[in-house]
Amino acid sequence: MGTPITLPPVLIEKLVKGANEQDLSISQFCQLLLENYFQDENNLQHLEVTTPSLLSLLSLNNLDESLLNIIIKGRPYTEGALSGHINRLFPLKFGCRFLWSLLDEDGMGPTITEFQKAMKSQIIPIRSLLKGIDEECGRARGDRIHSSFPNNERYAINRFLNNYMIRQIRGHENRPSGALFDFGLIDVSNGRIQFTEVGKQFVQQHNPIIDNLNGNNSALSREEQILLVSHISGNMVKEWHFIRHVLDGIHIGSNTPSSLLTRIMRRYGPGTKANWSESVVPHMRSGVLGRIQSLGFIERAFTANRVEYTITLAALQIIDGD
Repeated sequence: MGTPITLPPVLIEKLVKGANEQDLSISQFCQLLLENYFQDENNLQHLEVTTPSLLSLLSLNNLDESLLNIIIKGRPYTEGALSGHINRLFPLKFGCRFLWSLLDEDGMGPTITEFQKAMKSQIIPIRSLLKGIDEECGRARGDRIHSSFPNNERYAINRFLNNYMIRQIRGHENRPSGALFDFGLIDVSNGRIQFTEVGKQFVQQHNPIIDNLNGNNSALSREEQILLVSHISGNMVKEWHFIRHVLDGIHIGSNTPSSLLTRIMRRYGPGTKANWSESVVPHMRSGVLGRIQSLGFIERAFTANRVEYTITLAALQIIDGD
């Protein structure tokens, strides 16, 4: 037997809490942690072999356009602004290309369960590759592509699939949720996930990351950004109003996290029509800032621990155009 070691009480408390949350014994939970650690190490060691080959399968050159023959009507989210969980838009592109790769020879898509199961095993190696691209290109904090993908932790992966992709909510069988669905890029027909018209357009547009492994600029091409902006402004009115409220605020000087929070609180906080709680407002602010950065509307400048936002020419053209 090896020499016993004494663990700090705070670590023991965390282990007990984690085991209880996952309904495991302490030994089972520790074993799970070790398995995740070694799996992550293995993914990193085999990154150069496995991940580029996966991304190449999702490139335009390796996907069959003739399979995009089943198009259904979408139901973009119109009840309010999107959840603050959605703070990057590259996962939408990844999800659409991944769905395309799963279409059968008749163009029929997978079920929600099949889609999630197929994607689960690919998320971690994809995140590792994206992290490598971020580091190689020196992408700034707040603009790192890999940060929207989960680490090798079961609940983080499930959150990613549920928030960014699509899930079926118990009791709401006729209306799934998840960013791909909420943006109206996909919907479900006869239990199968299919593209909508805007989803078909979006998935076929060139992407610098997937098609070229080029992370020097935006994670979405300008054409992808323009398509999403047109779609959001025309079909997701409350999300667009929130985006415009934030852009207008940055333009007139509410260009720091605190000043922007104050502005959003006045329009959307407690007592307003939206009536977001004080704890929800910062979450919604973070989400929309990530989304409008993905759309090419803002840039961030970091000075020590301070961040300031500036609008881009693309955003200025929208503001001046009204």
